[in-house]
Amino acid sequence: MTTEATSGPQKSNNNNQGGSTTAGIGGFFANASIWSHLNELGSRLKKSLFAYIIVLIVVTSAPDPLKPFGGPYSFYGYNFLLADLIRGAEARFVPHGFQFFPSSPTDPVFAFINVAMVLSLLISLPYIFFQLYGFVAPGLYQREKRAVRKYVLPFSVLLTTGGIFGLFIIFPTVMNILVLFYKPLGVESLISIDSFVNLMILIPLITGLAFTFPVFLIPLVEFKILKAQQLSKARLWVYIIVALTVSIANPDPTDISSIPIVVPILVLYEVTIFVAKRIEKNREKKSEAATLGFAAP
Repeated sequence: MTTEATSGPQKSNNNNQGGSTTAGIGGFFANASIWSHLNELGSRLKKSLFAYIIVLIVVTSAPDPLKPFGGPYSFYGYNFLLADLIRGAEARFVPHGFQFFPSSPTDPVFAFINVAMVLSLLISLPYIFFQLYGFVAPGLYQREKRAVRKYVLPFSVLLTTGGIFGLFIIFPTVMNILVLFYKPLGVESLISIDSFVNLMILIPLITGLAFTFPVFLIPLVEFKILKAQQLSKARLWVYIIVALTVSIANPDPTDISSIPIVVPILVLYEVTIFVAKRIEKNREKKSEAATLGFAAP
């Protein structure tokens, strides 16, 4: 009796030890899996960073292909492509009678670096996306992978279109409006090169991102998270929010240049509603065809 009484707790202790050992092994493998994912993420981020740095070095040191050496704007006889691009932007976008000036000795350097960093990011962005997608892809379902691949091209097209629209339509409009205030205030016809470059980067970025919203709404309709009817009902509020957001983000205090920004966004919203309705109609047709197929003898 004594032996049996003592053996019971011993077995219980052994079982507890076995259970804790199993839990410990499971926790170890779970932690190992987490660390392996973190290591993979770190590796992909390092590759993306190295690619960006390489592109940045190439972009900052690239010569002017038309005239790589000599001339009045050369740096110790060497002509940088970026410097030529900034001078070209001055000739194209700065209103007649105005010219650049550095508000501080560091302005030209920061203008050069900012343009180089943005161009390098744009060039290396496809590779960075490829690395991030390679990390996320194993955890996605097949339909989610198809959705990502399906909308990469539309996102890129809309982002590029919005950026070009902002650079060649909105930015010159904003500049022409801003310089109208120079004369009444008796300000000299000079524009800070650093402010000019920052504005030239900011406006295409805003318009480019603003143009991409259909890529985020249409998949929600495909996955039945959002309905075309909801988009239609929210039309008035969307118009108001878009107008207010653009007005706040736009550096133009008169809001005149906000009109050519708002109108394309609203047109894209109407296109989104139209596409959403088409998606729902096609879904209904497929559902009816499937129903008829099952009902047929």
